Amino acid sequence: MTAFTDAFQELRAGWRPRATLSVAAFALAALAPLVVGDARLADLAGGLYLACAAVGLAFVVGIAGLPSLAQGAFVAVGAVVAAHLLAAGTPTAVAAILGGVGGGAAGALVGYAFARLPPAGFAAATWIVSWLVAFALLSITWFLGGSQGLVVSGGPTTAQHYELALALTGLAALGYTALVRAPFGLRLAAARDREAAARALRVPVLHVRVLAVAASGAVAGIAGALGVQLAGVADPTQYGPFLSFRLIVVVLIGGALAPLGAPAGVIVLGILSIAADLIGRLENVAASRGHTLLTAILLLGIVSLGWEGIVRAPRRARRGSSGSGPAGSAPAALEARGLGKSYGSIVAAEDVALGIEPGRITALVGPNGSGKTTVLRMIAGAVAPDAGSIDAPRGAVVRTLQATAVFSTLTPLEHVLVASAGRRSRAGFVRSLFATPEARAEDAAFVAYARTLLDRFGIPHDVPAGELPVSDQRALMLAAAKATGASVLLVDEPTAGASAAEASRIVHLLGSLRDEGLALLVVEHNLGVVRRLADRVLVLDAGRVIADGPPDAVAADERVRAAYLGARRL
Repeated sequence: MTAFTDAFQELRAGWRPRATLSVAAFALAALAPLVVGDARLADLAGGLYLACAAVGLAFVVGIAGLPSLAQGAFVAVGAVVAAHLLAAGTPTAVAAILGGVGGGAAGALVGYAFARLPPAGFAAATWIVSWLVAFALLSITWFLGGSQGLVVSGGPTTAQHYELALALTGLAALGYTALVRAPFGLRLAAARDREAAARALRVPVLHVRVLAVAASGAVAGIAGALGVQLAGVADPTQYGPFLSFRLIVVVLIGGALAPLGAPAGVIVLGILSIAADLIGRLENVAASRGHTLLTAILLLGIVSLGWEGIVRAPRRARRGSSGSGPAGSAPAALEARGLGKSYGSIVAAEDVALGIEPGRITALVGPNGSGKTTVLRMIAGAVAPDAGSIDAPRGAVVRTLQATAVFSTLTPLEHVLVASAGRRSRAGFVRSLFATPEARAEDAAFVAYARTLLDRFGIPHDVPAGELPVSDQRALMLAAAKATGASVLLVDEPTAGASAAEASRIVHLLGSLRDEGLALLVVEHNLGVVRRLADRVLVLDAGRVIADGPPDAVAADERVRAAYLGARRL
């Protein structure tokens, strides 16, 4: 009861007029069987099953940034599984669940195979999958009886199907809402905005994308399983590539970044279908061709005009929370020995050895092309060395990128939550989906920690990161790296392009991290910053370490003067 009371209080605090309108719309829609005949009600139920599948697709398209054109294929998989089970006398609920399992498995396979591709490649690959599934359904008669179809009888009444479809669509929208605010959804959004930066913060990009596509496929599979029973016949022609095409058009019309965008898109598509029927009768055009034509024209308009959807994404805000937050990792050291890396005939690093100690800042300097970034990337694990070894505790190392790299659509608070997600033990997909008491309690602790960290770094909490000044974005990159709990920070060019005041701010922040006992390796061109900041300096030239020691001793080294500084003093 305490858990339910806390959840209710959180719900009241976060309630918005949009939520009231949504609940009222669903309540009114539930009364449709009282005023609509069975024939029209069957069409509405079919549309709602389509909307349910589209909500799952919207999560993949909007949050994960993967333009999937295989959602219709996942619907078909669910329909195939359910059709055979229902024909064998399996209860509707069991057939629907197993149809969802089939759709989820298909989604996982597609995600694992293609989620590494860029968006255009992912769209092309999934479109091919839709064609292959459609061809298999028509060619292999065992699936759905070939062109004759497979009769499916029994099950709920039309009115019951309608209410079930409405409930499933509502549940899919609630699941969307829960996941988009959870660490899982934030990690997906981070990878969508800037994949390299997300990987640098230890986001398992492929894992979360595969899971997202699998979840979307499971929703589609359930919708397909129930939809085939509603239709009474498993007709393979209903699961062609045009179904996937319709689903993504629905998502783009309604808005991929809102949980109820897909249902709104289905309503628009339904109105267009009525218009297509009228035009078809007037012009003697087949209804199916009219639907295809209008849908294609609509998609062309959406793409050309940069349409963001009827339903816009709700404003993201997080309630303040008290608490000490999670504990950090114990400081750890890193030792690299004999690192070597070549690209063809070009030697980027040769026999590089360095140690990074807790509570100290090591600066890595050298002329352009000396191999600094290559060494940094090898230590970070982004590049495999050709020779040598790196000893560091597992999960102890994190790096920032050289370019200013933030997730432009996420707030600074969400940045820190993305970075700290790997430290959470109760933020899995299922716990996040059902918003369990333990998951909510852990979330509150991490939100409190994130707010404290942002205040310390002087960064506003809830402004989109893309709107922050460059100096705040640089500070945010350091705050996110700190939030990972790593004990070894690799910082690449933190003051590049910064003014004197901005550089002083970065120097102060790096110094405070050192004072906490963290070990830092900083690649830096600003020699004044190096002199003020570093406890130890390594100088690279042509991939080899030519000097290693305190800043003053390195500045006096004649090899450094000749190779890097000329007549200048460090």
